[in-house]
Amino acid sequence: WHFPIKNLLLTMKTFAALLVLVASANAFVVPSADVRTSTSLQAEVSRRQFASVAFSAATVGAAAPAFAFGPRGAEYVPQYKDLKLIYELGTSLDRLIGKFENPDTVEAGLEGVRMFNRDPKFYPGYAKNYISKSVTNNADADPRIGYIRQACKLIGSTEALLDGEFGIVEESTTKEAVARVQKGQALIAKFLSESGVHTDEVDAFISAHP
Repeated sequence: WHFPIKNLLLTMKTFAALLVLVASANAFVVPSADVRTSTSLQAEVSRRQFASVAFSAATVGAAAPAFAFGPRGAEYVPQYKDLKLIYELGTSLDRLIGKFENPDTVEAGLEGVRMFNRDPKFYPGYAKNYISKSVTNNADADPRIGYIRQACKLIGSTEALLDGEFGIVEESTTKEAVARVQKGQALIAKFLSESGVHTDEVDAFISAHP
């Protein structure tokens, strides 16, 4: 038995036409506002989740955390995943301090700070996103956002401090840089202590940075 070539070609053309039709239909479907916003936010975080790269030799392989469009205000229950990047920023600073304390790696640490300073508003914005989940009225004025904003300024200020002429940096200067980063960590710990999130890791970080 032989299937007629003409019928086979017709069947293939019909199948191809159906594929084009389906693709065209999907192309004109406009995603919902929540889907578009969620995708945009996750892409933004993926692009800017650089703290672990900036302050260590490791690369970021994990996907960006999802932004939940769930309960807000009094109904919101604080969750670690919603402030994960703040915690990871705080812990990554231990590696930055280690680089500043070693004369041979100061420049590597400085390069990390330069990368961090490319977007100094990211972490304050991320903190605001978290606070806005529970504070629905004038979240901008919440002092916890100020902790992160100040921490980022302290971290970023080490670039100008250490960017000495001919790459020569005095020991007293590196000590000041370390002190500024440690103050930044303390402010991050303060934010976490007032965040309502309690995990073993978060509580340990808070205890280590009074």
